Amino acid sequence: MKRFVLLFFPLILTACSACTDEDKLVRLECVPGEKMVCDQEGKDYPNAIVDPMPTRAGQCSYGLRTCTHQGWSECTGAQGPSEEICDGIDNDCDAVIDETYPEAHQLCGFVEGAEYGVGICTPGVMTCDNGIVYCSGHVGPSDEICDGLDNNCNGTTDEGIANSTAIVCYEGPEGTMAVGECRAGVRYCTDGSFNVPCDGQTLPSVEVCDNLDNDCDGETDEGFDNRGVDLVFVLDISGSFDEEIESMIQGIAPLLDDPITSTFRFGLVAVGTAGNGEIRPPHQYARMVSNFVPADEFLDILEAARMIQSAGQEPTIDTMFWTMQLYPFSWRSGAQRVIITMTDEQAQTVIGKSCAEISTIAQDENFELFVFALQPHHSTFLMCVHGEQRRLYTPAVNSETVFLQIRQIFDDLCVSR
Repeated sequence: MKRFVLLFFPLILTACSACTDEDKLVRLECVPGEKMVCDQEGKDYPNAIVDPMPTRAGQCSYGLRTCTHQGWSECTGAQGPSEEICDGIDNDCDAVIDETYPEAHQLCGFVEGAEYGVGICTPGVMTCDNGIVYCSGHVGPSDEICDGLDNNCNGTTDEGIANSTAIVCYEGPEGTMAVGECRAGVRYCTDGSFNVPCDGQTLPSVEVCDNLDNDCDGETDEGFDNRGVDLVFVLDISGSFDEEIESMIQGIAPLLDDPITSTFRFGLVAVGTAGNGEIRPPHQYARMVSNFVPADEFLDILEAARMIQSAGQEPTIDTMFWTMQLYPFSWRSGAQRVIITMTDEQAQTVIGKSCAEISTIAQDENFELFVFALQPHHSTFLMCVHGEQRRLYTPAVNSETVFLQIRQIFDDLCVSR
């Protein structure tokens, strides 16, 4: 054994006769090409597996040393921890990402001149999210709106807004606003809210005969025949009826401007007139005052009728007959023909006509007859109006009552179209 050592040792000495003592030591420590795990602080991990490399938390990683003929190389590829910043990386290698950063908890978003802590104004806080630092939660001053808050942060709520600013509103079916009679309304800011009733809106209603589109479907008076109405007032102008005539004129006047009369034409016959020497009885007791005129011209004719000289006879039955058969009214073809007689006397005739005859003519020629007479005289006119009590009215000295009575007749005419 000793002989073997003696023979081998010279070989080593001969091979390394040019090497330094340090070279001899390195060659004994590693094999060229060998690798060893290390970290950024220069610590070696000779027992660590090189492939695959061990891992560390966050951005931290191990490096490698490589054995060369000069010995172990510097540790390369190692990375250690650093100060945590907001970048979506675990910089300090504690297995938590962005848990802190230099800007954390700093207030931000301040606007010059704004008073924070007043109204809605609140500073923000620097926040890190997905590696991005931004100002979170800042609320600055804004224009005042109706919300019960101090938006401009001046210590006053809804100033210049409450009860003055309005928004358009409409609660009708879709597609009906601004169609026909339907109109939008407004809601005013009240107690910091627009959650109040819609003021002034017009919603669809049941269609009536008034030349308007009440149900806002784009059609006017559908279900009614808009053929128009030709209406003659037979008016008792005898002195005993003056007060009722005055009320009648005042009661009719508003209806002449109402849409319901837009397709009406009005004529006037006076009964109880005095003869002028040329007209002989019985026709001297009644007179066709005016042929048909539009509603807006009829009031002047009524006013002028009060100047006609009166007489003692009021043959209302005969006058209805003459109105239908004698006087040259220009009745429109297809229009409703209506006669409204107003008197304080019972049904009278000087030519022997009867209410039964009047009713027959009216029905044959499509006349609608209505009579205003004192209650005790209703029975004398009943047959003149086809035996229908609803066509009899009592004259009123109150213009509002007259208005309601005539309006009811006009509404009935629409229903009958």
